[in-house]
Amino acid sequence: MAIRILIVDDHAKIRNVLWRHLQDEEDFVVVGEAVDGRDGVAKAEELLPDVILMDVAMPEMDGIDATRLISERLPQVKVMMISIYNSSDHCLRAMRAGAQGYLLKESIAVEVTPAIRTIMSGQRYFGEGVARPDK
Repeated sequence: MAIRILIVDDHAKIRNVLWRHLQDEEDFVVVGEAVDGRDGVAKAEELLPDVILMDVAMPEMDGIDATRLISERLPQVKVMMISIYNSSDHCLRAMRAGAQGYLLKESIAVEVTPAIRTIMSGQRYFGEGVARPDK
């Protein structure tokens, strides 16, 4: 069965990069995209994805607040935060909100596929730059 993915990011370029990488995987299906946290919550409730790739900083509602709402309303949905912020504060706040992982945008091309597979297996995933913030 395919892994259903929702992409939530306010930058079209990032959404397009993610879409291109994910479409190459036979067992991944991108079911939609959203441009901010509020739209992401609505699309999550409508589309019921397995995984959401959620930007941290967005207008209207940030990704951390959106993750908190999604975790409360749809606890079966897994959220992978994607961010330019290599900050332990952002990462900790995201985990407390219910995210299963944290990935830096600079490494999404290499890490997004293993990150999704890891959180779908029930484990947490922290991107290489997050694991070694001294980089």
